[in-house]
Amino acid sequence: MSLERDRAALAEMLRAAMKIELTTIPLYATACYTISEVGDYARIAPAEANAEPREVIRQVMLEEMLHLSLAGNILNAIGGGVILNRSEAIPAYPCAILPSGKGPVARLRRFSKDQVRLFREIERAPANYEKVKDGDWRKAETIAGFYHCVELALEAIVKAHGEKAVFTGEPSWQIGPEHYWGAGGEMIPVKGLKCARRALAMIVEEGEGADLGGRAGDGDPIPGGGGEDVAHFFKFNEILLARRYRPDDRIGHPPTGGDLVTDWSAVHPMQDDPRAEECAGLPEVEARMLAFDRLYTDFLLTLHAAFNGAPERLKESAPTMIAMARAAEALVRIPVNAAGETAGPGWTFRG
Repeated sequence: MSLERDRAALAEMLRAAMKIELTTIPLYATACYTISEVGDYARIAPAEANAEPREVIRQVMLEEMLHLSLAGNILNAIGGGVILNRSEAIPAYPCAILPSGKGPVARLRRFSKDQVRLFREIERAPANYEKVKDGDWRKAETIAGFYHCVELALEAIVKAHGEKAVFTGEPSWQIGPEHYWGAGGEMIPVKGLKCARRALAMIVEEGEGADLGGRAGDGDPIPGGGGEDVAHFFKFNEILLARRYRPDDRIGHPPTGGDLVTDWSAVHPMQDDPRAEECAGLPEVEARMLAFDRLYTDFLLTLHAAFNGAPERLKESAPTMIAMARAAEALVRIPVNAAGETAGPGWTFRG
């Protein structure tokens, strides 16, 4: 096949990778937004109910933003095009996490044991590479398996056409550490195959774990000097098991760290998969939900601009995310039906 055909096929995979990462961010954010400020830990004077699980999920959400940016850097490095300004590039819930349609279905739901189990399943390991040993990303059943296909495709295109011919993207379009406002992991500008491999390894290690679900640690230092961080799979599992993992803990064995106490009752009863259109009979609620969607659309358009020649604009997305959080936290307090369920953020692109 020609270089351009191979490049187009790889670009399609990387756009799918960005959509995977973008699908997870609203799931995790919504769970955080629905956690109530009241509740009882059944222990002495907690500062705030569910502060610990909320912070764990928030950390994961920020790392998914990092993964989205790393995938975008690889895509731009090969001369592809990042697309975040069209509805077909944006997830609409409920939806499959993976392009294959296999694996878990992403649904916007309140914080609950079942939803955290879904999060754990999304980050499931091992990757089961046997299903994708031929490199067909449309067969992937896990995120790590999908990224394994991306790495195989990268190696194949470089072997066939040479590294210089493949990595022709404009270097100034790369998102660097100076542009990124989050924490947890390293923002890697991609200039060639070695950098691309590092970026892919970081995405997988922070998700399934350094040994694809074996060891809990992901190799990243905890901000503030708190030791080594643990991978997403383990972060969600420690919420369910009410105990933190240490980096050397293994899958299949109980975590050996301190308590992580959760009050599952301290949650706003948000309806599943909320959409503004479903609140047409409640015009004030509908208006608030549409206002959230406009914030989300602005967020996506800012990201689109950042990946298309203006990386400095990535920082503009941080205050928009704060505004989205405030709008969503107000929505989940508004009852919308006789069952007492509340409104919530619909995460609908309205470009």
